[in-house]
This record gives sequence, structure tokens and C-alpha cells, in this order.
Amino acid sequence: MEIYRLIPEHNRIYNELKRVGVDEYALNMVNKGESLNFLVKDVVSPAANILKQECLASGMDAAVKRGVISCSVEKSDVLLLGNAATYKRLIKRLSLQAFGLKKLAEQLKTLINTKSERFITHNKGSIELNKTQCMAILNTTPDSFSDGNKYVTEEAVASQIDKMASAGIDIIDIGGMSSRPYSDSISYEEEIKRIKFALDYAQQYDMIISVDTNNYKTAEYALNHGANLINDISGMEDDNMVALCAESGCAVCVMHMKGSPKNMQANIEYNHIIYDIQSFFASRIEKCINAGIKHSSIILDVGFGFGKTLEQNYILLKYLKEFKTFGLPLLAGISRKSMIGGVLNKDVAERLTGTISANTAAILNGADIIRFHDINEGIETAKIADFILKANI
Repeated sequence: MEIYRLIPEHNRIYNELKRVGVDEYALNMVNKGESLNFLVKDVVSPAANILKQECLASGMDAAVKRGVISCSVEKSDVLLLGNAATYKRLIKRLSLQAFGLKKLAEQLKTLINTKSERFITHNKGSIELNKTQCMAILNTTPDSFSDGNKYVTEEAVASQIDKMASAGIDIIDIGGMSSRPYSDSISYEEEIKRIKFALDYAQQYDMIISVDTNNYKTAEYALNHGANLINDISGMEDDNMVALCAESGCAVCVMHMKGSPKNMQANIEYNHIIYDIQSFFASRIEKCINAGIKHSSIILDVGFGFGKTLEQNYILLKYLKEFKTFGLPLLAGISRKSMIGGVLNKDVAERLTGTISANTAAILNGADIIRFHDINEGIETAKIADFILKANI
């Protein structure tokens, strides 16, 4: 008799159940093997006590602050520890309780039943998420941190777009204004002037056209000239931008950033970086959907390097999968950034190896789209990572 340890991953457990030879109905035991953990914030002590007891009665557990049982503390966060099968029992029990626990049951049910979008819908169709989508960066700017002044002539822009199309890029992300730390904004007229040729030239190819802008006037021009996706570093802050994107039916990327590129590194304090960004996303998703943007048209980006310390960036990379709770695709924009240079002590031009490593980690941790400068290396990174994800036993 021998014993082996399995990771709590759906396909791994499901395949072992089949290999063991269980009856068909017993394949549902897969729900007992996948751990599901939720943190509930600021629960009043009486409710926390009831929640703890109902968790135990459901065959799972809950961690509460010391003092909750005697109600010597007013509130406690509650960490719920269970699996899909035990949560099903818990939800049924909580639906009969007071102290807001009935509402918590509804929230848990929604979270557990949230299905990940497998398509990104946009104004001219959809993108199937059956593989990692490769987004190539085209900065038509004189001052971007990595490739500033490299693609400012029509000849250079056309040549780069030709290379992207030939390599098989899925999405081209055209940017006319630098968002590097401490950069100044420019007028929408200047931004449009910079991206105009690239927009027109890219339309001859079968690529999704994304425009990296937080100015709704620039976005309006782009959408009227072939763009399918608006990549907004301000996270759809401007109501005009939200209304425009809703009317056009385009896809949107909602990125998290504190402040603006000019001042984002001046305020990098968080209560808890993961929960704070999740709260940000929840409010912006609600704003988008209320305005008429489809759930299936929203992409999330945690904003690596935008108002984060070196350590915070790597926390987000390591726990990126926690942002999958919204059921929306995740974009990771890490290419050549200072979070790589800060670890390797390398200048921008020497960060390719670090970019490949970080992008691989991002894909394995839940990223659906990777955004990069180096075309062939980016595509190959996605292919290898996808092969790892699809490997099964």
C-alpha cells in the first residue's frame, strides 16, 4: 500500500476519480476535493459566532478573531475554509439566519456559481479565450519608457505592424501618449495625430485593434476608425468614456491605478493591496454594466507598476488568480517594467529574460492576455505556458 499527494485542482481530482473507476454519480466528489476559501470583512460578533457554528455544522470551518465568542470585540473578519460541497450546505443554513447572513448566503452562491467568460465580445465580433491572447505594444510616442521615438515615422510604424501580423499577433495595442511614471498628459488632438496612421494601417490585417488611452475624445476617434478595444489606464473613471464605450459595443480593459502617471508613485499605501484592488474592480465593473457595457466585454488589469512598490507588484503576480473571482479575463502588462529591472538590476533594454519569466508566471496564475514589446518571444512564451496548462494526466 502506497500513498500520494494530489493538488486540489479540478481536472487532477476528476481524472483520478475516473481512473479509480467510481460510478458516474460519484464523479461529483470532485467538489469535495477543491478547496474554496473566502474572507468576509467586518462581521459583527453575534453574526460571526453564528457563522462559525453554521460552518462547523456544514462540515467546514471558519476562523474568527479572539474575543468573538465572548463578544468582547465588536467585529471580526471571518475566514471561511471549505469546498464546493460544504459551501452548498452552508448557504442553505445561512439562508435561514438573521444579522445579514441571509444576504451573505446569496453573495456566496453568486461567487461560487460565477462562470468565467470564455469570449471577449467587441463591436465587430468576439475573441475566443481558448488560448492566451498575445497583445503587442505599438507606442507611437517620442517619450515612452522603453521604445520612445522608435515608431514615430509612418515607415517605422508600417514595418512594425507588418511584423506583428506576420508573427500572428492577436491584438495590437496602439498608444499615442506615454504613461510612464511622472509623465505629463498631452492634448487629445496630439494623441490622435500620433495614432492616426497606425489605426488606418492596422485595419488591413486580421488583428483586434486596441487603443491605449484614457481620453474619451481620443477613444471616440479610434472607435470611429477601426478600434475594437479601449485600454483605459484610468480604469474607466470618466463617465464620458464609459458612455462612449457602451454605445459603441467595444471591449474595454479596466486597469487599476492610483492617481495619474504624473503622481501615481506618490501614494502607494494600501490597507491590503489585493482586497483594495478587488473593491476597485467591483465598483468599476458595476459602473460599466450599469452604463450598458456587457459583462463579456470587460477585461481587468491590476496595473503592474502603476502606483505599486516592487514588492506589491510581485504580490499581485503571485496571487493574480484571486482576481478571477469576477469571472472576467485578466490582462497582464509586465513587459520590460521596473519591477523586472528592480530585481535583476538591468536596464530596460536588458529585461527580456525577466519579461519572459514574469509573463510565464502570469499565464500560469490566471492571465488570459499578455501585453509585450518583443513579438516573437512573447508569442513563444504564451505557447509554452499554454502547453503547461493543457497538460493533463
